[in-house]
Amino acid sequence: MIKSFIPCKPLKGVIYALMTIMLFVSPCVFAQTTVSKDIQKVVIPSDFPDPSVIRVGNTYYATCSASEWGPVFALAKSTDMVNWDVVTYAFPNRPKWSTANYWAPELYHDGKKFFIYYTARIDGGPLCVGVATADQAEGPWTDHGPVVCQTAGSIDAACVEDDKGQKFLIWKEDGNSVGKPTPIWGQKLSKSGITPIGEKFELFRNDTPWERNLVEGAFIMKKGEYFYCFYAGAGCCGVGCDYAIGVARSKTIEGKWEKYAANPILAGNDVWKCPGHGTVVTDTKGNDLFMYHAYSTESGVYVGRQALISQIEWTSEGWPVIKKGAELITRKENTALSFKDDFSKLASSWRWPVEHQPVYKAANGLLNLTALKETEANKVGAVLAQSSLSFNYSAISAVKVTPGVASGLSIFGDVNNAIGLSVDNGNLVLWKVQRNKRTIVTQTKAPAARLLQLKVTVKQGSKLQYAWSTDGRSWTNIGGVLEGTYLPPWDRGVRIALVAKGTGTGYFDWIRIDSI
Repeated sequence: MIKSFIPCKPLKGVIYALMTIMLFVSPCVFAQTTVSKDIQKVVIPSDFPDPSVIRVGNTYYATCSASEWGPVFALAKSTDMVNWDVVTYAFPNRPKWSTANYWAPELYHDGKKFFIYYTARIDGGPLCVGVATADQAEGPWTDHGPVVCQTAGSIDAACVEDDKGQKFLIWKEDGNSVGKPTPIWGQKLSKSGITPIGEKFELFRNDTPWERNLVEGAFIMKKGEYFYCFYAGAGCCGVGCDYAIGVARSKTIEGKWEKYAANPILAGNDVWKCPGHGTVVTDTKGNDLFMYHAYSTESGVYVGRQALISQIEWTSEGWPVIKKGAELITRKENTALSFKDDFSKLASSWRWPVEHQPVYKAANGLLNLTALKETEANKVGAVLAQSSLSFNYSAISAVKVTPGVASGLSIFGDVNNAIGLSVDNGNLVLWKVQRNKRTIVTQTKAPAARLLQLKVTVKQGSKLQYAWSTDGRSWTNIGGVLEGTYLPPWDRGVRIALVAKGTGTGYFDWIRIDSI
């Protein structure tokens, strides 16, 4: 367990005590935490969907879906598959050819170059598979644009080499989006690993009851005489999900592929729900580890799909099995989840809605967030956000009162769905945006102060109580408990956001988030 000391700054003559906290630094929120040696526990206790992991020497690199959050595709590294540090983003700005849906980045290293095969929506068109390359995992990354764009959509790409060194691109045709089956396709790649060549071929499709309307998230590895394709089936996301993991094998990548009769090899249990979309990595001791995402049955959609690891074992018939699913981290560990930024230097974990990239900087110990005017497409304003780390937590921020700018603290799903408390033209305004409609819940005259502290306490992921204070000791609730069940997008958890709406710049002195 790693601990850090971060001092709060003086506020109205009060010196806040130094606090010992656990530091979390990832934009997908990669956590530094302690797990047992069997490493069958959550390693990234926050929204980390569609994880991809590779090992190069003694170092592991991981990334995850960005969905609608920028920067796009965080790259993190670890030496133990437990403690992760963000080193860069593949795309500080979204690729110019794309507009949204930044899903399923798959890492690949051919011994010389690093690759990310990823999904994005082409401007004015369908979902496509794109690819980016780098000489080092830390970048810089060069985007090569879309390489496969089928009418129904092309997603969840990965790369694999056969025994002769021929690279293949593997991807899913998104037939379920138009009420059709979902073939997993393969196609040879040029030596560069960028350009598909020859004719595509089908590996398999959804044709067994547990897979329901789709198979996706294919990852292929070689073990002995077989290539093994790990894949996900059924519904990935949201409260009604039923995702699970299956496997198929073949002696050649072109097939014929045989699905395991005992599929799915990992399904939900009382602790983790809807496991899916993972990759296999062999550690330095020769263990085959499966990194995948799942929802905690406790925190559910509010925290999002968290990253877990389970060890793969192999039957005498050569099939992979996961005898024990991932376990919940202990309550002691879970309640230690915290985040703090005093804006002397911005944490790397700040994110923003990819279609509304804000202008911001840390200066003179303050976060300077340039406000955005309310528009039909954005009723919230400028947003900088942190992932929630549990479903019971509090968030407090010190906000500078600034004329012309509604600066505040929000529990944020997306620009169409958010709840917040802002200091706005001499008033404390409790507001909500639901389905892109903004309403004022209540408001009261703000006290005369240069800085105000705004606080939200969240219970069970969706019960929100806002309050304000001038000194951080005496708190006044504003409004009653608000219901936030509508906040989580279908594929993401909720986030804690600092917001600035209007004209000018919003200023924030510090923020602290603690599990309770």
